[in-house]
Amino acid sequence: MNATTLAEKIAHFKYCTSLTQYQRRQTVEVQIGEVPLGAHHPIRVQSMTTVDTMDTEGSVAQAIRMIEAGCEYVRITAPSLKEAQNLENIKKELRRQGYHTPLVADIHFTPNAAELAARIVEKVRINPGNYVDKKTL
Repeated sequence: MNATTLAEKIAHFKYCTSLTQYQRRQTVEVQIGEVPLGAHHPIRVQSMTTVDTMDTEGSVAQAIRMIEAGCEYVRITAPSLKEAQNLENIKKELRRQGYHTPLVADIHFTPNAAELAARIVEKVRINPGNYVDKKTL
């Protein structure tokens, strides 16, 4: 297959209008806390904490460093119900210290933790493929 044919095949996909020029796709606006995402808004800066989520003090300290470095969203993992519940303590302490950056719970494999986190933080990030019931495969 020659390069022109490959380029023509790739170019017909909506996500790739050109192999040589960048073009951002139009998206809808989504409000995450007070920081909108998508549409005409700039690409947002986010990062994820590496501290154990049960370490409230460490999580807060790391989140503050991230925010002061320019993060517009702070992602925190919550793999189980106990971590999801502790998101409330982390959020309360950040707000007490004057930080209002939206928090995003990063959750995999635990739907009940996602439901709990959704009541606490501004956004829950999941991979729906992780919620497949293995018994039905």
